[in-house]
Amino acid sequence: MFSSLFSGEPVESFATDRILPTCKPPALLRPFFSPSESARKSAAAMVNLPLFLLCYTLCMVSSKSDDPVMRVSVPHDAYPGYGIMRLHYRGQAFSLLENEFSCLFAVLADGLLMPTGDLTHLADAPPLTLVVKEESVNGTKEQMVVVHVVDRNRLVRFSQDSYSGNVYENEPVGTVIEGLDRLFATSDPHHPMVYTFVSGNEGDAFSIVQPVSNLSTTILIRTNKVLDREHQEVYDLVIRATDVEEANSADATVTITVDNLNDNAPIPERTVYEFRIPEDLELYSIVGNVSAYDADGDKPVYHLVSRHPVFAIIPKTGQILLIATPELKTYKLSIRTQDTSRPPRVSAPFSVYIEVYSEELLPEDEIDQTLENNEILPVRQKRSVRPTKSYEYKETDGSKPGKVMFQLDKKHPQETYKMEGPVKWVEVDSSGDVRVKEPWDYEQLGKEKTIDFWVFVTGPNINGESSSLLLILSVILQNHL
Repeated sequence: MFSSLFSGEPVESFATDRILPTCKPPALLRPFFSPSESARKSAAAMVNLPLFLLCYTLCMVSSKSDDPVMRVSVPHDAYPGYGIMRLHYRGQAFSLLENEFSCLFAVLADGLLMPTGDLTHLADAPPLTLVVKEESVNGTKEQMVVVHVVDRNRLVRFSQDSYSGNVYENEPVGTVIEGLDRLFATSDPHHPMVYTFVSGNEGDAFSIVQPVSNLSTTILIRTNKVLDREHQEVYDLVIRATDVEEANSADATVTITVDNLNDNAPIPERTVYEFRIPEDLELYSIVGNVSAYDADGDKPVYHLVSRHPVFAIIPKTGQILLIATPELKTYKLSIRTQDTSRPPRVSAPFSVYIEVYSEELLPEDEIDQTLENNEILPVRQKRSVRPTKSYEYKETDGSKPGKVMFQLDKKHPQETYKMEGPVKWVEVDSSGDVRVKEPWDYEQLGKEKTIDFWVFVTGPNINGESSSLLLILSVILQNHL
């Protein structure tokens, strides 16, 4: 199978009846590769003759054809059968008019032009002129094709196959796209290079600043209008670099992302968070999680307003960690969240209360105190924390809403249960049945892949106290079992 760097089309076979025997170099070109001294002198004397004849031929053929002259390049080491280009096929029959160069090429029935012999000796020669005859029911016409045989090392090449850049919405006309520091192509440094958009430039949104030289000079792409992210977020462009002297070109893709201009601060999902933990909770355990949303779609990060000796927060996740042994108190933390866009937007502080429980009863005559920032208050309720319960389920186990997953163990027949707060995936009724609320989605369960929630237990029991219970449901995929 043959393939082409230019047409990109494989060639399974070609009609041998159209290929002429390999011919000798045309008389006008022999001085360019003859080893004799006399030939070199002849070449010097005739240096302008081929160009004159070429111009004359171009004029003559152009006068006979309605189609413009087609110019293509082919690498000097192209093998017989290499696909140079494909003429537009509309059912017509193709043939090459015989001239000094036609014996080096052939046109297949579908319009594919290819070499039939070695072109290496033509690398430094003037362009070759071919005339393709097209015969159809509507008549006969001739199409001129000028072929530049180019040393492969001088073929146009981009520094990369693809590029990515970005620009903020609402920027003024003429703003340079950022991130395109290596957008350039190389070829013969003495030939001018022209860059054009092939596709993707909807609404003429961008323009190219042409380089002043062809010496690996990065080109610039500017905006032609004020861009609106709401209208279009991404532009997928195809840019072409062309060596205008040799009809030699290459394409590259350029993806331009229109970035959002940040004009909204993150908003916490609650203005007040409350968590309860046992006093013997293991250090560096997760106490709870705060979250916020951003109308611009940015990812919020979280920070404590002031450093705290007992608790810390993970900026990217909003998880609050226990970093020191807590006292039997209620702690108040102040937290801010901000986004990472330009310019950054910061939310107003919101509060997090963390109550530390013990199985030992506290005195009933504790005095109420007003919560201040980071102030520690004694716990005023008689409440104990029951041992944490952990369960493991498959994702499919929680696929049916209303399904009872398990029932809480009762220490007294008249105990009742209530969740600390609503949870998306489960609910607990007063009798202690833990049911599926919404079908479980493994991908939405966060990094830990758990469903954690607190349950308050009330009613008569042996000690006459109320209790709280932490439940952890680990969810795994079916293929992880």
